Amino acid sequence: MRNAKIVCTLGPASDDVETIRALADAGMSVVRLNASHGTTDHRRDVIDRVRSVDDATDSPIAVMVDLQGPEIRTAETDESVTLEAGTDVRFVVGETVTPTAVGLSHSIAAAEAGDTVLLDDGRIEATVARVEADGTVVATVDSGGELGSRKGVNLPGVAIDVDLVTPSDERELELAAETNADFVAASFIRNAADIYTIADRLDAFGGGNIPILAKIERAGAVENLTEIVDAADGVMVARGDLGVECPLEDVPMIQKRIIRICVDAGVPVITATEMLDSMVHSRRPTRAEASDVANAVLDGTDAVMLSGETAVGDHPIRVVETMDRIVRQVERSDEYAETRDQRVPAANEDSRTEALARSARYLARDVGASAIVAVSESGYTARKTAMFRPGVPVVATTPTDRVRRQLALSWGVSPQYADYAADIEHVLDNAVDAAIDAGVASSGDTLVVLSGMMTEIEGTDTTNTLKVHVAAETIATGKAVVSGRIAAPIVRLPDGDLSGLTTDSIVALPASFDGEFTGDLSRIAGVVGERPGMTGYPAVIARELGVPMVSGVTLPRTVADGDTVTVDGERGVLYEGDVTLQTRRR
Repeated sequence: MRNAKIVCTLGPASDDVETIRALADAGMSVVRLNASHGTTDHRRDVIDRVRSVDDATDSPIAVMVDLQGPEIRTAETDESVTLEAGTDVRFVVGETVTPTAVGLSHSIAAAEAGDTVLLDDGRIEATVARVEADGTVVATVDSGGELGSRKGVNLPGVAIDVDLVTPSDERELELAAETNADFVAASFIRNAADIYTIADRLDAFGGGNIPILAKIERAGAVENLTEIVDAADGVMVARGDLGVECPLEDVPMIQKRIIRICVDAGVPVITATEMLDSMVHSRRPTRAEASDVANAVLDGTDAVMLSGETAVGDHPIRVVETMDRIVRQVERSDEYAETRDQRVPAANEDSRTEALARSARYLARDVGASAIVAVSESGYTARKTAMFRPGVPVVATTPTDRVRRQLALSWGVSPQYADYAADIEHVLDNAVDAAIDAGVASSGDTLVVLSGMMTEIEGTDTTNTLKVHVAAETIATGKAVVSGRIAAPIVRLPDGDLSGLTTDSIVALPASFDGEFTGDLSRIAGVVGERPGMTGYPAVIARELGVPMVSGVTLPRTVADGDTVTVDGERGVLYEGDVTLQTRRR
């Protein structure tokens, strides 16, 4: 199971049903729909296609609507134009692009002489010469190149007066609410107040429960990072605009800082932009790109994102397969394990859930558990479990399909659907089924179960339940008398006569047994007594022999003499079959 998830941007190269399914099979967990391109109606159709694929696949696929935000872009053009170095270019609000005049979506008249204008993520650079009375900005091209359709425009250090939520964003927020999108990514966030503004607009459309991911794209956002992380439901390291707005050499450490703060806060973080950019056309990434992906994974990112590689690239499925291989290879390394263990955050002293989730991490390690199962109605417990980056898979069970999809973004979480449980036994049964269905546990494996269900379960405060559980069918539960665990054939002995035993066996004694064993005592591998108590003759013999014993157990008629069972004298449980195999293998 891969820990870091893969987010794919859909576009003309990948938004048909067949390709979406192939991307999911290759490892895609989250679909990104970039509202800077295409139409709202088309995105509605694509969401329907994604949902149809999600219904047909075992692993959930989440949908993220990525707002354009107060972004300045060049006008749409059918063919690219060349801006020559040394020439003057006029920037004005408009819908045409020529080598001497570039139409923009918003005015940049706030610029002053000497300011820098960057086009297409800085590939083209110009210096402002003057600003005319009508707001036209005249700039001299310092570094020319081909300018395509609807490319981003950045003016580092210049405050452009553009509304945070544009009319086109309003349409996208309405779309997200109507289609029950799983995430909304908010562009050009500056502070926590911007997150709350987006949330209010989304709530007005009936989408108040949709998580908001803050895209860090501006230097000001980096300065306000802590408050943004506190306010947002997730964060995206949008390195394209960030690398234009900030000095290029600062971006790697900014990325690491953002990931570290998000992991410490238990907030999902996506590392994005140009991760495998050469694969837009090439069948193989560069070595530098592979290292870029690897470093993000080593830093602890929840997800890595593909943009143009899957939206307009020549080999969208191959790109995801390549990303998947890189991530898996990193996660198999000793360096990855060492880094993960060295960076376990502290639990918030005011959070009971964080304290339990952190305990679950170390408990799973100490008992040799195969997985942690987080029983979570809202997804909160599962995300907090992932926050501590345990060394085993995190299986999240939830009765809400929407939460199941949203957890597809979280590090190391395998989300599984499970109905509401009426009692703690059903909670544990669901946990075992989920771990086995996820392929991370087999019968006999030990699981650590952390329950965060908010509903009331009889006799249990489930908001603070942490339990070690064996993934096996329980035959009966009694009183632990002598510790230890043994698997062997079970034989009923109404009179204690051992002479008929041809192999080491677990002996089952009825409540009427009041005598002594006769025969070879070494044949007793374990004892199951129907009579309650810890001091009778069978208990004395079990202690002398050092074999596990459980009392107060009535053996069901469905269990035949000679059936293999496991006596767990530590928990006081009788299990069906041999559940010691997985322990021996570990």
